[in-house]
Amino acid sequence: MAENAPATTAATRLLLLTVGIAVFMSSLDITIVNISLPTIAQEFGVATGVISWVIMGYLLVMCSFLPAFGKLGDLKGYRVIFSTGYLVFVAGSFLCGISGSAGMLIGSRLLQGVGGSMLSALTTAIVMVSLPISERGKGLGVVAMFASLGIALGPAIGGFITTYLSWHWIFFINVPVGIAGFFIALRTVPENPTPERQRFDFQGAFLIFFSILGFLFVLNQGQALGWTSLPILASLGGAFLFSALFILRERSIPYRVFNIGLFRIRVFALANMASLMVMLIFSGALFLLPFYLEYVRGLSPDIAGLVLTIPSGAIFLAGPFFGAVSDRIGPRVPSAFCTVALALGFIAIARPGFTGGDALLYGGLVLIGLGVGGFIPSNSVQVMSLAPERETGSVSSMLLTIRNLGSTLGVAAFGAVLAGVVLSGITGPLVVENVSPSLLLDAFRVAFLFGAFVAVLAFITVMATKSRKKSAGAKGE
Repeated sequence: MAENAPATTAATRLLLLTVGIAVFMSSLDITIVNISLPTIAQEFGVATGVISWVIMGYLLVMCSFLPAFGKLGDLKGYRVIFSTGYLVFVAGSFLCGISGSAGMLIGSRLLQGVGGSMLSALTTAIVMVSLPISERGKGLGVVAMFASLGIALGPAIGGFITTYLSWHWIFFINVPVGIAGFFIALRTVPENPTPERQRFDFQGAFLIFFSILGFLFVLNQGQALGWTSLPILASLGGAFLFSALFILRERSIPYRVFNIGLFRIRVFALANMASLMVMLIFSGALFLLPFYLEYVRGLSPDIAGLVLTIPSGAIFLAGPFFGAVSDRIGPRVPSAFCTVALALGFIAIARPGFTGGDALLYGGLVLIGLGVGGFIPSNSVQVMSLAPERETGSVSSMLLTIRNLGSTLGVAAFGAVLAGVVLSGITGPLVVENVSPSLLLDAFRVAFLFGAFVAVLAFITVMATKSRKKSAGAKGE
């Protein structure tokens, strides 16, 4: 893997700052808008289903473009794609801020999603090629720290801005921050020279875009539209068709979007599978915990929001620490340790009843945050250490795509487990207010124990990544 480290500590800090700003903004804009959606819908006079595309459109576009921009980064250079991503994201944010209709706002969010994808696709690759081997894990931990800050602070910042300014400023604040990140990127992000001139596989990029888009749409809207509804079945069928065509395409040409042959490497495939499982249970927990805290524990929304900052705070602390540990001893042991922490955390939050057990609840949330925060940088080092030279960007984007698929699958899976338990004890449609508190508590416990079970599977998967023969440069496989 090519290495192009910044010459000084100051340059390294600036590099991590511009990468951190990128992941902070792209993750912040996933959560910051949620709280203002009722206000926006009321101002434009549109239904909730229409305005929900402000969130869903951004997510679908951002995630679906990741493989294409990762490969473009390998071919055209990380600096040009990454810095252009800042400009596209800023332009999309500005247009969102001046939007005078729901249609313009949704269209501008799609553009913002393109910029977010350009930024997100290359963050891991930039850290891996820019920092010395001994500092890569710590650098990725810092990036995870910025991402957790974006997720944690989004609702609070969005609520404050919507209340005291207007929802338009939710998007305007990205403009000066994005411009600052752009100029720092021009100065610090390396241009990865590509000795060989390769063509970009536009057909393959088209196929994988619609494949990912189809799967994400099914996972996002399956519960709302019905898993057997025509739009969901058509989207699922299209996703499988585009996936099959993509695989056939990538096997037949040398200039592919992504080297799917990497999944034949046992360590690479298992590490990515573990990453998907960890993000599945983390996103599923984040989805259910607000309902658990309000409907079972009886907390008010503001107090529940404060409680949910606990795992984000733990991620903030764990990322750099476990990243540095993985630099010293290799990524496999820290990754395994973090999956154990996740399993214990889910077991802990499944224990408390309607009252009491605060130590178990809060301690469990800390363990979940530590587990995720430590796993992400360690796992990133393990996966990226196997990336072939000049394919770092495409591997980085594919890793993030897999994590996003895991996150989306987690919401669907945990929701299905909860609904399955509740529906087994009631007759008629599922309305949370009509469910007995004891049955609701049982359903949440089953869902959290399901999370512990998947965490154990992730632990087994991580332990299985030990190679019989270590690959060159893949420290600590």
